[in-house]
Amino acid sequence: MSQSEKSLYETSSALKANLLETAVTDVTIDPSRADLLDIIKDFKGIHNNLYDLLYEIHHPYRNWNIIIPKLRTFVLKNVALFCRSSKGPEAFALFCGIFLQAVDETRKNKTLLNLCMESMLAYVERLISSAKADLQQYEAALTTLFDQLYDLDDHVIMFMVQGQHPMKKIVVTLVDFREHQGLSFNLQPAARLMKKVLRLNYNYWLGVDDPLVWFLAQCSDMCNNWDAGKLFNAISHDQIRKYLQRLDEIESSNELHDLRALLELPAHMDQVRLYREIPEKLAVQYESGAKAEDDRFAENRKLIFLFRIMRTSGLYLIHEESLREINRSLIVLIRKQTFEEIESFLLTTLQLLKENVRRYPHTALQCIQVLGTEVFNRENSRLVETFLWETVRFGFQYANVTGVDQDWQPITNPAHLANIRVWLNLIMQEPKWCSTLFSALIINLKLSGTCVKDTDLFQRDITRLLNHPVAPVYNLVKQFTKLMPVFF
Repeated sequence: MSQSEKSLYETSSALKANLLETAVTDVTIDPSRADLLDIIKDFKGIHNNLYDLLYEIHHPYRNWNIIIPKLRTFVLKNVALFCRSSKGPEAFALFCGIFLQAVDETRKNKTLLNLCMESMLAYVERLISSAKADLQQYEAALTTLFDQLYDLDDHVIMFMVQGQHPMKKIVVTLVDFREHQGLSFNLQPAARLMKKVLRLNYNYWLGVDDPLVWFLAQCSDMCNNWDAGKLFNAISHDQIRKYLQRLDEIESSNELHDLRALLELPAHMDQVRLYREIPEKLAVQYESGAKAEDDRFAENRKLIFLFRIMRTSGLYLIHEESLREINRSLIVLIRKQTFEEIESFLLTTLQLLKENVRRYPHTALQCIQVLGTEVFNRENSRLVETFLWETVRFGFQYANVTGVDQDWQPITNPAHLANIRVWLNLIMQEPKWCSTLFSALIINLKLSGTCVKDTDLFQRDITRLLNHPVAPVYNLVKQFTKLMPVFF
């Protein structure tokens, strides 16, 4: 215990009470999991890391928020080392057992449950690619794992259905291995799990509004003779029902032709790719004889569908890039259309940025800055006023200082300083128009405080601000500079 920790322990009665309540005299590691240590006993550093990890896993007050990222890093980094051991399959089964234990104990925490499933599938995918010719030895372990995954609740399996490491890719690798090696690798459990994954995927998309019906209801006045049916056919409910019918006809067997038939059906990532391609196609004019630049509703159609993507939870993998695309499309509209025509798009965009600022803070702030530059360039007072008011309503990223790290650097919200700089950049566009935004910035800093490190070189930002025509807001500038811990 460091001197500062001793001092805190001596003065904080709450800390004493918490430490006494969670104190454990001894932690016993499961003997079966302790065998993992024997496999890497010749690698001192890795051995110590694994021992610390197993100690945390078997602690009665274990914290999976801390353990899972460490476990993921460890297994992915050292998968080849365990594969070289004769006990590789046993080690694989034990590590998967830890992930499944975490899944069982974190069911109520969606974020952590998603991390558990993603980490486990990433590990399985890495092991299959690392084991290569020795994959036959892992048949029993993989069979057991696929059976255990199949028995999970549907809401848990949905994290596997919509995750970044699709089950389809794992099954493709196993099928290719079996074909090339000519071995009797049992893939029936994998086929059964794959079939369940596909069924849950199709049922999810059938539970979402049919994109073709929805689009025609939203954009009927923007389509004219434009053929939307052809574009939306691949993701329509009719097509999904056909996939579901085809899935029912395929047996969950160990036969390669059944496995190949399953793999021919589109999985969740295939649907995501189709949704990703549609916005650009919507911006193209398909009417014969018309040029794309003559279609003034092209970007409107594109934006409306991008909004649909952002409102669909199953498309979270492309939400961040969709935010950027929404920003680019709105900039095109600002340059071409009147404020009355783009007002609803502007308000919806800022609302979406606000909803996603916690997940993608830097992307949302960059969109605000780029959008603001275009708004000021239009020199439309109503447009500027609406944008600035919505920016204030957008909220502020507070510093949220929670302590210091091992290098004695403050642990803060990384988006805090970026938020200050984005708002300053907007203010510097036209200071005399931005008294409301400037006042909001000062109030937020006054109420919550700020954290600016010497290495942030914030002096340059202050200098840039003072080099602009700040006379109309001189008093606000003075108040702001007094709040910033910067000497220049």
